[in-house]
Amino acid sequence: MRTVLLSMLISLLVIILFSVAYCIFRQRLGRTVNEYEENLEKLRLDLYSLNRLVYIPKQDIPSGTVLTRDMFDIVEMKLNIPQAEFIDETDMGKVNMIYLPAGTPVLKMTVADEKLPDDLRELEFNMFLVQSNQKKGDFVDVRIVFPNGENYIVLSKKKIVDIIPEENTIRLWLDETEIHNISSAIIDAYIHPGTKLYVTKYVMPELQEAAIPFYAANEAVLNLMHKDPNIVEKASDALARELRASLERNLNSVAAENIGRVSSGVSEEMSKSKKIIQPTENSDSDTNTYTNHENSEETEFYN
Repeated sequence: MRTVLLSMLISLLVIILFSVAYCIFRQRLGRTVNEYEENLEKLRLDLYSLNRLVYIPKQDIPSGTVLTRDMFDIVEMKLNIPQAEFIDETDMGKVNMIYLPAGTPVLKMTVADEKLPDDLRELEFNMFLVQSNQKKGDFVDVRIVFPNGENYIVLSKKKIVDIIPEENTIRLWLDETEIHNISSAIIDAYIHPGTKLYVTKYVMPELQEAAIPFYAANEAVLNLMHKDPNIVEKASDALARELRASLERNLNSVAAENIGRVSSGVSEEMSKSKKIIQPTENSDSDTNTYTNHENSEETEFYN
């Protein structure tokens, strides 16, 4: 009887312990499931909160370009950057301060408000000395150097709107003050023989500040401009003709020099070829002589 009661007591105790353990397990499991679901929901919210509508350039955009809607695709991306940091429709018409590669989201910090001045005009120049590696979109200074070595900046950090290298022609956007300064510089170069106008390129325009122009037209130039309104056109034509003549002289001298080098090289190669051919001909002659001698001996033997 005692054994039966002991067995029942032990069984009851085991059941109670198992029930308690199961209740504890269920509580902990429920708490874990709740925490997991809360974390999962938080991750969903976080992931959704990373959705950004961004403007992606269809093609590379050089710095200093006025942005328009047709330059971009609008794409939804997951990025850990606030939406307000990216450009939107309100930024169209602004100018990008740095180079924008295709396929990269554009941030607001890379663009700036820049209203085009009313007196901005596009001008074409063919009297500047232009570097051989310059291309459309480069930022340049236009400088003037006098025969005595004095060197001044006339125009600072101007973007080459277009360039025709074979015609030594570039196009720039200038305001009224800049037009006045470059006109004065052209006349200065015209009335002072040996004076040159040339263009220098910025290495990293995104990081380099514009130089400060420090050329000022002298009184004689201003008086000449006042007396003859057509003097700028005359000076431009004269400088362009002078520059073209200089280029042609250089091309002719280079061509003559190259012709001399080619002639010299051909003569040298012909001389080397003759030296190589002569021993070969002598060897062939000796071989023929030896062969003829053998043939005569064989004829005598058979006879």
